[in-house]
Formats: sequence, C-alpha cells, structure tokens
Amino acid sequence: PNLLSDLAGLENYIAESYNKRSFIELLQNADDAGSKRFKILKKDNFLLVANDGRAFNDRDLESLCRSASSNKVRGESIGYRGIGFKSVVGFANEIHILSGDFEITFSKKRTEADIPQASQVPLIRIPHYMSEFDKSQFEPLINQFKQAGYSTIFIFSGVTANEIELEFESFHTSSLLFLKNICETDLNIGNQNKTKIEKFQLDGKTSRVTISSNEKERNWLIFNDNETSLAFLEEGRDVKKMDEVDSVVYSFLPTEDKTGMGLLINGDFSTDPSRKHIIFDAKTLSSIKSCSKHIIKLFEENIKQNEYSKIGIVNALIPFMDPRMLQFKKTSFEKILIEELRSAEQKSSNSYSICPSWLNIKDFTLLRQDLKNQINPKCFDLEGFTSFVKFLGAKEATLHSFIEKINQVEISTLGCVQISVQLFKGVISKNQEFENWFTKLKIFKANNQKVSLEKIREVKSVIDPSFISLLIENGLTEFDIKQVLGKFLSTEST
Repeated sequence: PNLLSDLAGLENYIAESYNKRSFIELLQNADDAGSKRFKILKKDNFLLVANDGRAFNDRDLESLCRSASSNKVRGESIGYRGIGFKSVVGFANEIHILSGDFEITFSKKRTEADIPQASQVPLIRIPHYMSEFDKSQFEPLINQFKQAGYSTIFIFSGVTANEIELEFESFHTSSLLFLKNICETDLNIGNQNKTKIEKFQLDGKTSRVTISSNEKERNWLIFNDNETSLAFLEEGRDVKKMDEVDSVVYSFLPTEDKTGMGLLINGDFSTDPSRKHIIFDAKTLSSIKSCSKHIIKLFEENIKQNEYSKIGIVNALIPFMDPRMLQFKKTSFEKILIEELRSAEQKSSNSYSICPSWLNIKDFTLLRQDLKNQINPKCFDLEGFTSFVKFLGAKEATLHSFIEKINQVEISTLGCVQISVQLFKGVISKNQEFENWFTKLKIFKANNQKVSLEKIREVKSVIDPSFISLLIENGLTEFDIKQVLGKFLSTEST
C-alpha cells in the first residue's frame, strides 16, 4: 500500500512534467507499434484515441503497468523509458484499452476499492477487467473504429475539456516529420483536423515530405546521414530559412531547445523526463558530433552549386548567432553544435580561399574560376556567410595566389583600382615581388583603356585623371601615388 501511494505521487509528477505533450506521447507509442494511421475523436464525455499498429501482447501490458520497464530499444524506437503513457492521467478519470484479445480498464476508484489500505493510488498500475456497463457506453464507437481497421483503441472517460483543448492547440504537424511509420492523422476535437503525410525518396539519403492539413500544405526536404536528419522548409522547390523561434531540436519528437540555424535537426539526443529539453550526456554529445559532420558535409556540397535552391540550403545552415560571440554564451545545444562544427571542418580535407575584403566578389570569381573548390559568389551575399566560413577555418586569398591571372581575364575598372591599391602598398613596404609585377600588370587606365605601366612608359601616355581619383578614394594619397610612380617613371612622366 505504501508503495502504491509513492507511485501515485510519481505518476502525478510525470503528468505535470509532460504538460501539453500527452497527444505526442500517444502518437509516439502508435508509431513504435508500426501504425500508419492515428485517430482521435472526442464524443460527449469520452475521448477515443486509436491506431492501426501491432496489437498489445502480454509484455506490452506488463510494461504499461510498470514504470521505466519498457521493452523498447533506444535508437530502434522513439520511446524507450516506459513512462510516457503515464502522462495521460492529467485529463482522465478512467482509461479503457481494447487491443487484440485485451479489454482492460484503469480506474483509481476500482483500485481504491481493491486496496483500501493505500492512502492514494495511481491510475495506471493495477489493470481491471472492463465491465459490461462501461463497454456498453461506447460500444457503437468501438465497432465503428474496428470496422475502419483500427486495432488498438484507448477510451478516456471523464475527460477535462479544457485540458484536452490545450493539448490539441499545442500540437503542431511538424511533430509528424520524423516519425517512422505514421502517414495519416485524424484529430477531431471540436474542429476536425485531418493530416496526411506523403514521403518521396529522392535518393538513398534524401527525401521530400509533404504534410497536408486542412487544405494547408507544407513541404520539407530531409537529408539523412550519420544517424541524424536535417529538415529544411521549402516554398515551391526553394529552401527557406526558418525563423529562429521555430527552428527546434527533435529527439524524434520536438523539444523546446533551439538548433541555432534555420532548420530542424533530429537525432538520438537524450532528454529530461518531460521530453522538452536536451540533456548533454555522453550519448547526446556523440550525436551532436555526428550531426556536425553531417552539416559540414552538406554545407561544403552546396556552397559549390549554382542552383538557387542550393543557396537556400546554405543560408539555412548559417547560424543565427555570430560565432565570434560563442565564448560569451552559456552552454546550450546551439553552442555545443557550433563548437563541433569548427572541429569537424578542421578535420575536413577541403579548404577554401575566400574573397579578400579589399576586392569585389565579381572580379575575384573571374580570377579564381579555374579552381575546383570555387565557392558560388552568391553565397557571399548571404548574411553571416563570410564570418561563418572564416570561423570554420577559411582564409582570405592573397594577391600572390592569383596575381598571374590578372592579365588573362577582363576585370572591371573597380577591380583594377582595388588591385592597384594593394600593389602601391606593397611597393611602399618594399615588397620585391610586387615591384616585379607593378609595371607588367594591365591595371592602369590611359585613354580609357586598360594598360600596363610598361606601355604607358613606352608610348609616353598619361594615366586618366579619373583613375587617379579612384585610387585616392580607395585609400591612397597623392604623395603615395607620386612616390611609387616616381620609382618606375621619369620625373617628367610622373
């Protein structure tokens, strides 16, 4: 009796911890049972929840009546603790279950009558035979569900309408996104909400999922790898970066922790009893490490692509937080993931040279177009992209790395000015290599044409005044210009 009293208190604690998540727990149990369809119907004082999965067996019943005795294996099923079903005690006085050969009732009133020595009793602990009176009250509905092919039916009696409505309002269709089996839900509590899931396999690791609900449709692009899934919201066939508040972590079902990026992340992460928050144990840290490798792989694949949809994926993978502020943030999923991203990138065989801050991206792309690891120039227009790739270890390209290409491509006047400024600064600092290139590069404007200083000296032409003005606008002084040109031209020419 004393043990039952203790368990009653534990059951109430679980129900409070799982506040507004009981529907999700029932959905999870149905998915673990291999259900394709899941239905909820509120009728008078009854709430019926049904699925078409595997029917109960003896072991299932024993696990249901006990706490933390689930026979599910972590990683193979969504639930594994054996306590989620206890959360439903918050909105029902009695629970009846019909599944296979079982017809069971859980009732505090009947348990109290059987065990009067207990000061209080839990609802889901002692199973009772379902009475004929109870069965007669909802038998027409039961027959209707069975004819529709539902194999397991839960009936909650004495339901609290307010509690049910709160549960229903908090339920979001994205909760279905990472389920393994369920393809259709029918939730009928006041207003009917029918949801259908369609999955299209694009390749071995990529799928497109469409969730249709009450004439509204949402499309998701999901990448699976390293035991993790990354889900991107689509508009048409273009990926859209999600709002920070909606970008949450999933441990098959949604938590309240943020991913830190504009997408959903699903993995085998440990959670607290409420399933709302991630616990950073060894299993979670290992899963975050796998997730970081998956993200880096996807990021590197898509920054080299020119399609607009690929740019959307890159944008969604850029953290909301400036990585330079990482050290000032408290421990969170977001912080640990970004730290792991840098570690994963450092181990990557790919390295990227990005556009130097002093050169425009258009001319940089022309000068580096022969490189295999060329980043799509559109990526540099994305907010936070440059600081993120620098955080991952990318370095700015040096003038030395592409100086030989300058005379081979048709760069803009702006590019000529920006390169000239760097050469002027190099000559002033007595950089021998820059001095060797200074007269050979066609980066000066004379008679509105691009020419080298050698050519200007040979034909005794004059550098266009507008070009000189641009050099000054971009950081040089008249003294700098005269000092350097005087080194390569006669005083008269200068």
